[in-house]
Amino acid sequence: MAAAVGYHRRERKPFWWAHFDRLVVPHDELSDIRDVLVVSSAVVEENWHKSSPRQRKLRRRLELTGRFGTGSTVGPKTTMYALYDTPAPESVAGDNPQQRGTCTVNVLEVGKDGRRRDVVIVEELLNGEEYGQLPTAITPGPPITTDRIESAIAVAADGMCSPLPELPLCASVDILRRSDPRTRSGNPLPPVDGTDYAGAITAALLDLENSYVAVQGPPGTGKTYTGARVIKALVEQHHWRIGVVAQSHSVIENMLGGVVKAGLPAELVAKKDGRHRAATWTDISSNDYPGFIDQAEGTGCVIGGTAWDFANTDRVLPGSLDLLVIDEAGQFALANTIAVGGAARNLLLLGDPQQLPQVSQGTHPEPVDASALGWLAEGHGALPASRGYFLERTWRMHPQLCAPVSTLSYDGKLRSQESASAARRLDGMDAGVHTVFVDHQGNATQSPEESREVVNRITKLLGSGWTDPSEFEGTRPLDESDILVVAPYNAQVGLIERDLAAVGLDRVEVGTVDKFQGREAAVAIVSMTASAIEDVPRGMSFLLSRNRMNVAVSRGKWAAIIVRSESLTQYMPSTPEGLTELGAFMRLTDQPKH
Repeated sequence: MAAAVGYHRRERKPFWWAHFDRLVVPHDELSDIRDVLVVSSAVVEENWHKSSPRQRKLRRRLELTGRFGTGSTVGPKTTMYALYDTPAPESVAGDNPQQRGTCTVNVLEVGKDGRRRDVVIVEELLNGEEYGQLPTAITPGPPITTDRIESAIAVAADGMCSPLPELPLCASVDILRRSDPRTRSGNPLPPVDGTDYAGAITAALLDLENSYVAVQGPPGTGKTYTGARVIKALVEQHHWRIGVVAQSHSVIENMLGGVVKAGLPAELVAKKDGRHRAATWTDISSNDYPGFIDQAEGTGCVIGGTAWDFANTDRVLPGSLDLLVIDEAGQFALANTIAVGGAARNLLLLGDPQQLPQVSQGTHPEPVDASALGWLAEGHGALPASRGYFLERTWRMHPQLCAPVSTLSYDGKLRSQESASAARRLDGMDAGVHTVFVDHQGNATQSPEESREVVNRITKLLGSGWTDPSEFEGTRPLDESDILVVAPYNAQVGLIERDLAAVGLDRVEVGTVDKFQGREAAVAIVSMTASAIEDVPRGMSFLLSRNRMNVAVSRGKWAAIIVRSESLTQYMPSTPEGLTELGAFMRLTDQPKH
């Protein structure tokens, strides 16, 4: 808990160190940094102006062209810094004349030009005298303010200290201590009757005494479907007031949509800042949260928001909710779990710590940067049964594909729901993981040889008979939309996109695993890109990450094709963890050559 108090301050430090470093390093050292675009050409689309009389500051609109660094995820509505070479205009110059000048810009659009370069439209506000100089780079903007979250953690820490030497009986402390969920009856969590996970989870939550229940849902196991039905039952039958929180608005809104689809009236489900175009819930303002919760005392309700909402006591009073659902809790930090935990009596953690991990920038004295679910799983592939439920049946993957994924990430406990998956069929290809070895040397973030092989494999697959009763009747030719291509680096993503476009296959989606989490296709193709350990730019722990391989391979319904260099695994790791990762990857790809 003490480590959680300083979590956000420590998380900010690396950003500011990197920011001030970017103000002085040569331009060529900026060229492949994540979320940094070195400008190769800049055009003023609209010079300094005011769009309306009510605007106080002049602004201009710029089109900046270049290439973002590997792994970049910049999109519209992002705030960034524009960098100006020295001597910088007086309006953007800092106190140190040796540093580049900076000002914040708002990203309006992000796209590609004919040469696959990134094209970014930004709006820049004027803070002083007008100038005509154009920026030479755009870099990540300032961290989001976390004052409310930090205050909530401080309150939780104070509450933990007050009863010492005893510890408070509350959900966040139970999670930190890795205690089994505390029930009113004193009994363990109820067992699952057949496949009725929703019934068992609902019963467990009703028996909780200021504690938590964790639910691990691997790919295709119906985590959102199950969670939505649990929420519906608690609101309809017991008039619980429930919050839904996650790292992103899209995850929150996906769950809210699932709750409404399950049959809960839309007027009982609400969220501010609706970003879902087909929103089926009630759209409210941030000021409406307290009233919406208060008025639902006799009916129950569901309210969605980010950690900033549930840590803000002006929006959600402490203890005003019966349950807070933390969705994608495999990516939700322990520190933020503490911050939002005070909003409700009980917590339900939904997610999968075996997919993309919680991202942390700082160095912490205790693992408060670990995800809440990852902390409770305690290194196991499958969540210990005493702490919650493991959804063991996937409706997505064929048994032959599910088996190696289960071995890789889930202690062999994940099974395929054969009634749904066994009816699928792709003519000319066996189900499961296929490894294709391609000879190449000296490749780091780009591999033309693997890109050509990916194109070749897709060309051969297209038109094959594809049967999927869960999506359509009968058999149809495999289409470009039925294939996903995953690569670890943006440079390889761009190369594969260009090679596919050159043969008229520009509808095949290509991206990093971050883009495809939650997605599925008949066939997933994974390009490992790097030739050997000495070529890997971000280390083998990134490239062979069990979590990232799990996400990549488990996108497939029928098969996954891993394209790799044979020399990629010809090395001896220097740590036990590295040896484990290498062994897991080699077992996954231990297939006959094709």
